[in-house]
Amino acid sequence: MPKPEKIKAVETLREKFSTAEGFVLADYTGLTVAEANDLRGRCKEAGVEYRVVKNTLARIAAKGAEVEEINEFIDGPTALALSFEDSTAPARVLAEFMRETRKMAFRGGYLDGRAYSADEIKEISRLPGRDGLIAQVIGVLNAPMARIVWSMEGTLRNLVSIIDEIARKKGTQT
Repeated sequence: MPKPEKIKAVETLREKFSTAEGFVLADYTGLTVAEANDLRGRCKEAGVEYRVVKNTLARIAAKGAEVEEINEFIDGPTALALSFEDSTAPARVLAEFMRETRKMAFRGGYLDGRAYSADEIKEISRLPGRDGLIAQVIGVLNAPMARIVWSMEGTLRNLVSIIDEIARKKGTQT
C-alpha cells in the first residue's frame, strides 16, 4: 500500500513534468553539500527548480505525465532541474556548473515535447537563452536596414561635400 507522502510526491512530480517547458536529469554523484547549495542558488537565480528525486517515484510520475521516454535516463543518483519559462535554462545552468566543478553528468532531458540524450543536452546547453536568440534575430533583421541608412547617409554626405566644393569654387571665381 503506497504511503500518502509518496502518492503526493508522485502527483507533484507528475504535475511538474506536465507543466515544465523543459527539464534535465543529471547524476549528482560527488557533490558536496556546499556545492549542492551553490547549485541550488544558481538555479533559483535563473528561474530553474532543482531537486533530487527518487527514481521509482520519478518513473511513475513520468508515466502519469506521458513522458515515459525519460525513464531510460533515470538510473542511480538522479537530480532534476526544471524550468517553466525557458526550456533550455536548466541545461545551461547545469552545464556552467559542471564546467566549473568538473562534477555531475547529464543523463538526458525533455525539452519542448521531446526527449534528448545526454550528448544532445550538452549541445543544447551551448545555445543562447530565449532573450539572446531574440536579440540575434532582431540584429539579423535590423542589419539590412542599418546598411541602407548608412549608405543613404554616406550618399547625402557626399552630395553635401560636392555642393560645398562647387559653392567654394563659384565663390572664388566671382
